[in-house]
Amino acid sequence: MPVLMQQVTTEVFQSHPVWAEDLQKIYTEANEARRCLDEQVLEAGDFVTQALERPQHWFAAALFNEHLIGAVLVEAQPDLWLLRHLCVREVTRRRGVASRLMALVAAEGHAQSVRLIVPAQGLTLADQVLVERLGYRINTQTGDFELS
Repeated sequence: MPVLMQQVTTEVFQSHPVWAEDLQKIYTEANEARRCLDEQVLEAGDFVTQALERPQHWFAAALFNEHLIGAVLVEAQPDLWLLRHLCVREVTRRRGVASRLMALVAAEGHAQSVRLIVPAQGLTLADQVLVERLGYRINTQTGDFELS
């Protein structure tokens, strides 16, 4: 599917309120492990709100036909981005949305000269296969996946 990456913050919701609903739908359909902050499972709306209230956090979202159909939470640190909680709407899964979104995030990270890291904690085997296929490799010192 031809998707674009959209950086989503609470400020963006003011001009695009439907995107708040879209993000909530994305995470409502997700496994509860995808809605976990500080080891606490949250309802989808609370997860989105609390994630965006954290300093330097935003969602990189897959935009298709003016709707968000996938997202990954980005924690932006000075020289790196931590990518967590990747999820795609059920109706658009198995169409390359997650791969395309992660490729767009990688391109934006490269343009901003930041390292991209996917923490290994909580990743399913399918998640690990996906990030490895996208060029992420295990950092033997941290155990996390880092884009080569």
